[in-house]
Amino acid sequence: MAKRKKKKRAGEINFYKAMAVLGFLLAGVLIYMFLGAAPSLSPHPFHVATDPPGKCLTCHMAQDRQTPIMPHRPMESCTFCHNPREKTPAQE
Repeated sequence: MAKRKKKKRAGEINFYKAMAVLGFLLAGVLIYMFLGAAPSLSPHPFHVATDPPGKCLTCHMAQDRQTPIMPHRPMESCTFCHNPREKTPAQE
């Protein structure tokens, strides 16, 4: 009877190991999707990747009709999440 409990326990351990691996994979996919969800910066001449965030905030925190309001808290840099979008040949 002791062998039965040992086999049953081994099956439980394998089940929990498989669930842990699946959980880590799911968490990794969700984190990857979250980090990739930020929209790209539009290819305007004033979107320079090396500008400090304060320069970005001067436009995006003002009540200008043409500039969209920044929908999140200020971060260390904008390019941590937002990548500059490449210019198309028609925009050059």
